[in-house]
Amino acid sequence: MFTSASMTVLGFGLLLAAVTGGWAYLRRPSARWQIVAAGVLQVAVLAQSVIAWFRAPGAGLGESVTFIAYSIGILVPLPAGIWAARVERTRWGSTALAFTCLVVAVMTLRLYQLWRVRG
Repeated sequence: MFTSASMTVLGFGLLLAAVTGGWAYLRRPSARWQIVAAGVLQVAVLAQSVIAWFRAPGAGLGESVTFIAYSIGILVPLPAGIWAARVERTRWGSTALAFTCLVVAVMTLRLYQLWRVRG
């Protein structure tokens, strides 16, 4: 994993979670640009995971199984949040999308921590 890419994904996830959470607080459904931004975040997460899978065997990770499980699991929340935001056109769709963006940010931080620990 690359530090700059991980911190970019982390920051973008937190920013999108805050903005979308603000929209939920204002009782607004998710806007199209928020869905697109979440899609861009998903592409970044997918790229990060694929790069990590190729670099993991030679990295000497201390907890390689946990790392691989997190790198697969991080791909699930955003599609679920995007789906919920598209189906539920109320503030609860925005809430679901904000929550999943926050989950991705936290999981990215955990992946980064696991990557830094050597066996």
